Amino acid sequence: MVVEIDEQTKQQVRQLFEKLENEVTIHLFTRDEECLFCNETRELVTKVAELSDRIKVVPHEGPLKKSTSAIFGVQHQPAFMLYGKGPYKIRFNGIPAGHEFTSLIAGILDVSASAVSLPKDIIDDIQAIDKPVHIKVFTTPECPYCPSMVRLAWQAAIINPLIEAEGFESLEFQELVKYYKVQGVPKTVVNETVAIEGLVPPGEFVEKLYEAIGK
Repeated sequence: MVVEIDEQTKQQVRQLFEKLENEVTIHLFTRDEECLFCNETRELVTKVAELSDRIKVVPHEGPLKKSTSAIFGVQHQPAFMLYGKGPYKIRFNGIPAGHEFTSLIAGILDVSASAVSLPKDIIDDIQAIDKPVHIKVFTTPECPYCPSMVRLAWQAAIINPLIEAEGFESLEFQELVKYYKVQGVPKTVVNETVAIEGLVPPGEFVEKLYEAIGK
């Protein structure tokens, strides 16, 4: 697969990246063997980073080491993490192709600003969470609603350092799809116990977070 970004899209992204407030580091985890779409993910992320001098890619090549997993929490490849003003617990597993390209761009903007476009009461409720929360959002490139759910999960992780949020491109991780019984996307799993089917409003999303921590 040859990864291309058309000129119109490049121009639109460049204009968006002019608003970057802080430098963004993309930690990229790939290997050359036994990794579906690792090469394509590396190529796509690199091309996006080239659209702004405020974005840099830090490659982590080869099989995952225990030390790498311990530091970054990465368990799968390909994957990337977005660091901006802070070292947020934000990941995407798989290639951010199709509609998920939007998640990559929005995530870069959000971590650079260290701010989110959510109502104040929603932000206050997320900040008040006092127990660890791990959010998994399953997506496909063809799903138009998935990027909004991924971004909502990532925004929660920006707001509260106790929250870890990651997206999964379902076609690349079929074992996880079967394990979590993903029959439609987006499907979100919180702390392994609470499932959210489809795209939900921020208020309902926060309710599910509190349900997952027993409140």
